[in-house]
Amino acid sequence: MKRLFLFLLAAALLSVSGLLPFERRDAAALEPLEALVVSVDGNQVIVDGGACRGLGVSFDEAMEDLGRSGQGDVFFGTVSQVILAEPAVRLLPQIVKSPSLRPAAALSAAAEPPDPEDAAAYLAAHDPGLTIGAVRTALVRGTPIRLPRLVETEGGLRLDGAVNG
Repeated sequence: MKRLFLFLLAAALLSVSGLLPFERRDAAALEPLEALVVSVDGNQVIVDGGACRGLGVSFDEAMEDLGRSGQGDVFFGTVSQVILAEPAVRLLPQIVKSPSLRPAAALSAAAEPPDPEDAAAYLAAHDPGLTIGAVRTALVRGTPIRLPRLVETEGGLRLDGAVNG
C-alpha cells in the first residue's frame, strides 16, 4: 500500500511539473473528421477533410499537413470513410498502413473527388462493405482488391460497381 501511495505521489508531482509525456487536450478544441477524400494533382497528394485540407508529396506528409491546417486539434479517430479519387488508388498501400486511420474505416473510390461532408452523409447510410483492415489482410495475402465506386449523379451520390485497387 505504501508503494502504491509513493507511486501515485510521484506521478502527480511529475504530471504537475510537466515531465510526464501526457498531452492535455480541450475537448472543445478537437476538430473531428468523418470522411477523408484523397486525390492526386501532379506530384501533390491532397487529403480533404471538409473543414481542413492537407497537401504533401506523400500520403503521410499530406496527413501531417492536414493535422496542422485545422482550427483546433484535428482528430482522426472519428474518420469512418476514406474515398480515393481515381489517380489516388495507387496510394492504397500507403493509406492502409497509416496509423492515423482506424482499421474499421470504410474505403471506396470515385472518379472525381466528392465533397467530404456529402460523401460522409451518404456512406453513413450506404456501407461500401470494404474496410482498411480487410484491405490490409488482402495485401498481405496477395488477394486482388476491388474498391466500391462512389458515383456522383444528378440527385446526389450512389455506390456502383468496383475499381481494381
